Amino acid sequence: MNTEFRKPLPGSRLDFFDARAAVEAITPGAYATLPYTSRVLAENLVRRCDPATLNASLSQLIERKRDLDFPWFPARVVCHDILGQTALVDLAGLRDAIALQGGDPAQVNPVVPTQLIVDHSLAVEAGGSDPQAFEKNRVIEDRRNEDRFHFIEWTKKAFKNVDVIPPGNGIMHQINLEKMSPVIQVRDGVAFPDTCVGTDSHTPHVDALGVIAIGVGGLEAESVMLGRASWMRLPESVGVELTGKLQPGITATDMVLALTEFLRKQKVVGAWLEFFGEGASNLTLGDRATISNMAPEYGATAAMFYIDQQTIAYLKLTGREDEQVTLVEQYARHTGLWADDLKGAQYERGLTFDLSSVVRNMAGPSNPHARVATSDLAAKGISGQWDDVPGQMPDGAVIIAAITSCTNTSNPR
Repeated sequence: MNTEFRKPLPGSRLDFFDARAAVEAITPGAYATLPYTSRVLAENLVRRCDPATLNASLSQLIERKRDLDFPWFPARVVCHDILGQTALVDLAGLRDAIALQGGDPAQVNPVVPTQLIVDHSLAVEAGGSDPQAFEKNRVIEDRRNEDRFHFIEWTKKAFKNVDVIPPGNGIMHQINLEKMSPVIQVRDGVAFPDTCVGTDSHTPHVDALGVIAIGVGGLEAESVMLGRASWMRLPESVGVELTGKLQPGITATDMVLALTEFLRKQKVVGAWLEFFGEGASNLTLGDRATISNMAPEYGATAAMFYIDQQTIAYLKLTGREDEQVTLVEQYARHTGLWADDLKGAQYERGLTFDLSSVVRNMAGPSNPHARVATSDLAAKGISGQWDDVPGQMPDGAVIIAAITSCTNTSNPR
């Protein structure tokens, strides 16, 4: 951790790293034009980058250049049970190798806090019509995965910096959104933005909280876990202004299917999107998370929302400590991460989407961008008249077997 630009955070006993001052020292007035993600990345650089290359790295953000790689140090790693277990097996193997050489295997631990969620690959054998379905499925899961669960339980006790969320609690992204992310981290007396990498493509789910969260492969997650930087060049930054308001009866799923179709046409593959505007400010956190979750479907790497009053309301709703909620607002307002402070943000590309234009939609089953308005189903030959035959389902009947996608489970509305 660096020392330059470290200052007391007003109204708290914590310090923070003043990215605004570092940026303004290079180009006066530049911080007000930076997108949200660039401000978070700038703080990360000021706090962690080699001082010898700090100005060059910050200049990439300020001047929107892509000449140099710069380091990013995510605050934590989130793993589901499949790839996360593989990474921990590697660390266990490393412990064996060190022990064979006469070293202390207990010295091998993740440097970055690592959270492993076991339920991500849960299989459902007993249907929801069975009142004991949950208990039966848990018994089956424990029997099938006895060895795997035993190893995972061992890692929780054997490794420092590893937190295991046991079976029966929910999938990775829902827990990350509702429980894991503090939005603002505190370590060694310093407050800084929460950031993470996760071993699943839908890790951007928590971008809705204003947390840069990127889906990566197991090897990159393992590298970050061991304290190494994730190197990047400045991604394309696209601002998406949301206008209007959803019509009565239109769900977040309707909205995100329409947005996915729109964004795929705009070719945002690999871009970091930031959603803002009156329409965004009226969306609940659950609705925002539905949009952020679908980033892989429209091809974006990140799908961010600013921190605002909706963020604060959600943190309170999900039981975050009052002191933590206060810190999130305090930090965001002081460092320019609060929505009102981003009105001057400039993007390389700007898009506009009218939420009031969204109608009831269907899409899929394998192509979420292949949207069809339900009012057009008959005209397209997808639906039609049917005869009521007692005891039989009609051709084309829609039967919902299960909704397990994090797109839906994190959104009670």
